[in-house]
Amino acid sequence: MPHPPILRGIQLVVDALQRAGHTVVEWRPYKHKYAVDLIGSIYRADGGEDIRNVVTLGGEPLISNIANIIGPGVKEKIDLNVMWDIQIKKYEYQQEYLAIWMERNEINAWIQPIAPHAAIRHDQYKYGGYTSVINLLDYPAVVVPVTFAEKETDITDLNYKAISDLDRQVHDDYQADVYNGAPVAVQIIGRRLQEEYVIGLAEQVGRALGSS
Repeated sequence: MPHPPILRGIQLVVDALQRAGHTVVEWRPYKHKYAVDLIGSIYRADGGEDIRNVVTLGGEPLISNIANIIGPGVKEKIDLNVMWDIQIKKYEYQQEYLAIWMERNEINAWIQPIAPHAAIRHDQYKYGGYTSVINLLDYPAVVVPVTFAEKETDITDLNYKAISDLDRQVHDDYQADVYNGAPVAVQIIGRRLQEEYVIGLAEQVGRALGSS
């Protein structure tokens, strides 16, 4: 579950679009846990060698969320046949998602978080699925600034119930005082090969929010 500032940011966008005469409907993610795991296997296909080499050139240690993907325990390279199987699964997933979108062809784009939190504190980036799934689908996305976290407004939901250990960890990282003033943004996501169209939609969202 996203932190309170992100949930408020999404609602601000929804309200602004509805005031501007647009229709906003709910979209249920399809097999995103599967997609996160699948793209993780692609990131680790070379045992993390490429990422480690780049980081080594910079002379700095791996940041925590990258270390979680290609940490010291990940060194074995994927066999070529296994990699082809992963690519087939990726293609099949893309086709499944496209079929679902085609069933709801009235939907032009999605609005969703970029991350479950506003601008993150050091070593607390724990979940990248909001963007990694979009990368796996090869969909264009544009980030739109929305607002800033407000400690008086963005309070923790006392009825919150975790759906996983990771969800609980992300939730427990939220501190209203610490995040106060941090920027909040959303991403506008469209179909493949519609980059210019998605940029246009992002501009409309910005105008609806009252920004340039």
